[in-house]
Amino acid sequence: MKLRACVCAGVVICLVLALTVTGQAQSSQSGARPPEVGEIQKALRIQDPASRVKELERIKAAYPSTQYMGRLNSAIQFAKIEMAGSVDEVLKLQEPMLNSVRGFDRISLLYSFSWQLLKHTNAAKFDKAKLLEAVLGYCEMGLKTARDPDFQKSLPSEQLPVLNKNWPNFYLVEANAYLVGGNAPKASAAMVDYLKNGGARSGDYAYTQAELDSALGRQKEALAEYLTALGANYGDSLDKAKALYQKMYGSLAGFEARVEALERELPFNPGKAGVPAKWAGKTVLTELFTGSECPPCLGVDLAFDGLLEAYDPKYLVVLEYHLPIPNPDPMMCPGSRKRRTDYGVSGTPTPYFDGVKNDSGGGNRAVAEEKFKEFSSAISSRLAEAPKVRLTVRGVLQGELVNVQFTADKPVTGADIHLVLVQKEIKYRGANGIMFHKMVVRDLATLTEEAVKAGTFAFSIPAVEAATAQFVADFEKQNSFAFPVKLYTIDKTKLAVAIFAQDRTTQAVLNAAVADVK
Repeated sequence: MKLRACVCAGVVICLVLALTVTGQAQSSQSGARPPEVGEIQKALRIQDPASRVKELERIKAAYPSTQYMGRLNSAIQFAKIEMAGSVDEVLKLQEPMLNSVRGFDRISLLYSFSWQLLKHTNAAKFDKAKLLEAVLGYCEMGLKTARDPDFQKSLPSEQLPVLNKNWPNFYLVEANAYLVGGNAPKASAAMVDYLKNGGARSGDYAYTQAELDSALGRQKEALAEYLTALGANYGDSLDKAKALYQKMYGSLAGFEARVEALERELPFNPGKAGVPAKWAGKTVLTELFTGSECPPCLGVDLAFDGLLEAYDPKYLVVLEYHLPIPNPDPMMCPGSRKRRTDYGVSGTPTPYFDGVKNDSGGGNRAVAEEKFKEFSSAISSRLAEAPKVRLTVRGVLQGELVNVQFTADKPVTGADIHLVLVQKEIKYRGANGIMFHKMVVRDLATLTEEAVKAGTFAFSIPAVEAATAQFVADFEKQNSFAFPVKLYTIDKTKLAVAIFAQDRTTQAVLNAAVADVK
């Protein structure tokens, strides 16, 4: 578990996410997930901690041999911590959990427990001196251990880079603790230490800096930082930004427009991509399996937004499939499930370039430019290839039908031709903070030989909407979940159609094309 995890939404949410991923993995391997998974997920979403404990205890009794017993016990302990009425009570409950872990897990728990104290429901009632002492004590232990050469040597090789990247986050905790204690100068010093030791300018950094600026009376700077934190969907940054904006300007007029403009800004300048001087007609297909509830998808999603700005559509087709990983996504659809099955995708974010998987992983907003450069390099090398087939596509909206006309300059033996209905933009803010989702797949059709010969196909918008609505309803029933927002209705003013040919055996994409629906 990365140190930056489990801060905003609470440690119990991390258990929900872990359980969701585990349940999905087992389901994909065995065809059925353990029966208690849905019950545990539902219990972990209970807001009242006392009621949550009662339900979790019931599940323990009902499934005494469950493989999730450790997570159940942890969730119960965390719920009891939520109900604690003093710093001493919290520390007493945390102690056995902290003493039961070693190595990297101990560092993670020290970090999580620090935030658990600071963000506790009853924090305002806690003795401030004891609170500050406890949090700073955890931070001191965390920093001392993380920087100890012997400790670093004891870690598995794959954990050391994660530790080195994340241990400066303890300075952010210190800054927040000092702010709670009313000591802005020491909070400011902790923020300097955070950056000096390689801390990233992430959502939690921006929020903490905004709190510090507010404490020092720097309203303009605080508003800018709250809005940056809002871009990462951090905590109550939206409420804080609104309140400060109204205080500064007397009303909220113009606030939403400012937020939307900020949301459309990329954290880097993609520029215009160069293409081979002797381009032979190859259009690269980039596919991204992502999720609006997937925080590690943020950096890759923004990188793909950069690709859309950098490349002309004649060189690059971008498709984004939304999946319910790690939590349900209201933009998922049957076409996304089909494509996920075709590739055997088990996690997000997962990009594919011309049918070839990219395993470089995800990250937060800070990695977006690095990912963009990596993806651009992969695209540029493919653009120089000679296409195996030349494709064209055209879409026209006629009433409730999107009539598609397409051509292939030669037969594509051993390959399938796919048509995709795409919504160019959907506005929705999920857990990863992105408000505007681009090139979202709404339907996907694999053409029959007859359809290929005819060169025409029609997407019925009501039929696509109905199929997606049923798909979402079935998911809700199977997972004891209800989407607060339903997004299966298609905006007919923002549609595109894409075509691509893919080898059935190698999954290599031979060529692709995309066009706006007129």
